[in-house]
Amino acid sequence: MSVLRIARLLPEDAEPYQALRLRGLREHPEAFTSSFEEEQTRPLSAALTRLTVTPDLPHDVFFGAWQGQQLLGVVGVQGRYRKKERHTATVVGTFVAPELRGQGAGNALMKALLAHTRACQELMQLDLTVTEGNDHARRLYERFGFIAWGVCPNAVLVDGALAGKIHMALRLR
Repeated sequence: MSVLRIARLLPEDAEPYQALRLRGLREHPEAFTSSFEEEQTRPLSAALTRLTVTPDLPHDVFFGAWQGQQLLGVVGVQGRYRKKERHTATVVGTFVAPELRGQGAGNALMKALLAHTRACQELMQLDLTVTEGNDHARRLYERFGFIAWGVCPNAVLVDGALAGKIHMALRLR
């Protein structure tokens, strides 16, 4: 087994990023607000755009966990850019493939994401949602200081089952 490498994802990583994203949506539909059915029809150019560094979206970034040449984990952050919300951003798209779980990938991804967001002087707070029942992910976020502040009941409907989304926040400074 090769060493885990955490790196910012760039446009040249669009294909493995898109494949891993679709895998996460397919294997764990309850964990995401996006659906596999909708996302599988999106062109590769959508992933390219998402991973392109642009001065207009300075807080937006995705990090990947690589084992050899395989992308097996991902986490992202998307900023808000309206004047009154620029100090906040949302953690999005967290997924670690089952074969990498328990090896520190989630911790390493969150450390990279938090180092990036703390370096963004304008950012003061991160938020995220985690599906009720996804205790492993919730505990990961809690280890990094995220605090639950509410639940949106019945936020997602997957295969006829409703699940709430737990809202969490982390003050960066």
